[in-house]
Amino acid sequence: MKLEVLYNPGNVICDYLKIKDDHKFIFRVFVNLTYYGKILGILAFYYARHFNF
Repeated sequence: MKLEVLYNPGNVICDYLKIKDDHKFIFRVFVNLTYYGKILGILAFYYARHFNF
């Protein structure tokens, strides 16, 4: 397993599935947006639950 999976999971998945060219770009963007979107959602939920305004 590459350490790259922590900061660029889309590239690791594309390499594993052997996706090339424009398909690689589109798939990598989709995977990275999903990955980072979930992380930001978890952080926002944690922030909202633990810090009252």
